[in-house]
Amino acid sequence: MPLKADKEYSEYMVNFITEICDKIGPRLATQKEEHACIDVINKELGKYCKETFTQEFKTAFLAYPRGLVRWGGGLCTIGFFFLFTTLPYICTILGLVGLFIVISELLFLKEYLDIVYKKGISKNIFGIINPKKATTPKKYLIFGGHSDSAIELPYAKLGVKSMQKRLYGAIALGIFAILWSIIKIFLLGILAPVVSYSIFNLNWMDIILIIPFVPWFIFFLNILFRFFGSKLVKGANDNLSGVAVSCAIAKFLSQEENRPNNVAVICGSFGAEEAGQRGSKAFVKQTSKEILQNSYTVVVESCGGGNGVGILSAETMYLTVNGKFPFIHPITHNPEVYNRMYKGFEKAREKRKGLPPTELVAAKFAGTDAVRFSEKGLPACAIVGGGIETLFIKNWHSLDDSPENLDKNIMNHVLNICLEFVELVDKEYD
Repeated sequence: MPLKADKEYSEYMVNFITEICDKIGPRLATQKEEHACIDVINKELGKYCKETFTQEFKTAFLAYPRGLVRWGGGLCTIGFFFLFTTLPYICTILGLVGLFIVISELLFLKEYLDIVYKKGISKNIFGIINPKKATTPKKYLIFGGHSDSAIELPYAKLGVKSMQKRLYGAIALGIFAILWSIIKIFLLGILAPVVSYSIFNLNWMDIILIIPFVPWFIFFLNILFRFFGSKLVKGANDNLSGVAVSCAIAKFLSQEENRPNNVAVICGSFGAEEAGQRGSKAFVKQTSKEILQNSYTVVVESCGGGNGVGILSAETMYLTVNGKFPFIHPITHNPEVYNRMYKGFEKAREKRKGLPPTELVAAKFAGTDAVRFSEKGLPACAIVGGGIETLFIKNWHSLDDSPENLDKNIMNHVLNICLEFVELVDKEYD
């Protein structure tokens, strides 16, 4: 038995991505290039969906992630200089504020820094495939990629473990300096200074601790100034590949013989994902509860490369607060969604041997728009291409993320898993 989507769909998706990359190029959230891309997606969805809808939202586009690194790292750097003065409490204050910014913005996706950054308009664009038989859809299935592309991250080429070590190593220096400054506050009147001039003060504890501090500080500055590059990437894989799969789902299901009987399928693209999953947050806020509370959401992310596919059961870098002890928890997705997606893979595997390896996995670094659904308790998961061991995305935030480096077999595989998932859920309501 053949797979649902054949080579025709592979070519369709690659051509769709190539056209956007060649004619529009990189797409910073809220800027004219992202708007041009959204217009292309809108026209494409209009070919297959009788109804499309757009959700506009206003957002800061540089506060995350570049802003949080610069503000958090900058405040800590200023604070470090007060370690060697009679005012170490300034280091404590600035260090705590800097770490609060990094942790709250990076891990909890708060938006406190938005007040100091320029804002612009971004958009979500989606189309609806209504069921053939059911007058009122018995379930809504939502598929989405994202329209914007990222700022280059030079360290990403070194892999996820190297990225984690650098990021967490920089945070650790901030914690080290805070502890050092607190101890020094209490010892200022006890330890005699070895060097003292004006407010400058250096005691024996400082001389001992400065030995690990100096190379660590050089490492910290290297991260602060080199973590982000100066260019935007084309974002063929991250994440026009996810948008292309979403449009291909609409293309396939628009054919009368393929249209589901009972469920409505909503396909499209979120805006401003690289700015901190702002589009999916707006989608959750603006879409009716009638739809959201009777939906399964699958975020299709960077499925144009790698040697395997991960169906994400969790995205543990992100944290949420709820009433269950210990109150702070990593973001986990809904098994109703990711288990059905895996069954979709199993159905595809029955039809063809040799499909790319596919696993249920928890992402430990970075994340997807599915986070914004799961943090609100809405059933969701994500499907991602990448290295099968680390699930780190191919050419992630790299200038190599261009159409010629796409793997159309991985994209086609993800498309077929999604189509099997639609059929599986649809049949549950027969």
